[in-house]
This record gives sequence, structure tokens and C-alpha cells, in this order.
Amino acid sequence: MKKVLLFLLGAALTTLTYAQTTPKKAEESDLRTDVRAKSKENHAVAKDVTHLKLKDARADHRVVAARKKVIRRRSAQLKSRGVKHPVSRAKHQIHAQDETKKYKD
Repeated sequence: MKKVLLFLLGAALTTLTYAQTTPKKAEESDLRTDVRAKSKENHAVAKDVTHLKLKDARADHRVVAARKKVIRRRSAQLKSRGVKHPVSRAKHQIHAQDETKKYKD
């Protein structure tokens, strides 16, 4: 009886702790979309600077800086959950996705 009770208690605790954790995959996909968007925005800033549209470049750069803050915050959350090097991992995953799209067509 005692063993059954302890087993059920352990199973209940395990289930409760598992239910409280959020899935890392959703956060990793959000980080991937943020990294991809930051890359496009960086490209827009560089294009504006080369065409001497400095006001537009400055406004776009503010958007890039805000996106960078979001990326840092998300990467810190993922690091606390045990993901090693989340930003570089996201960049590798983006590259792999692009390569599969390229050769899929």
C-alpha cells in the first residue's frame, strides 16, 4: 500500500511539473522568425544608407534595435531552459530551411 501511494504521488508530481513547462519548440520558432526579420531589416538599413536616405535608415535602425532587444530577451529565456547558443542555433536552422526550399523546387 505504501509503495503504491508513493508511486502515485511521484507520478502526480511529475505530471504537474511537466504540465507547467512551456514547450521550447514554440519559443525556438519565435526566435527563428525574429532572427529572420532582423536580417531583412538590417538589409533595408544598409540599402537606405547606400542610397543616402539617412532619415529612413535611422528610422529602420531603431526598428532593428528593438528587434535585437526581443531576440536577446528570448535567447536569455531559452538559455535558462537549457538550450545552448539559441541565436546561432536559430541561424543554422534558418539556413537549413532555406537550403531545403532551394532544392525542393
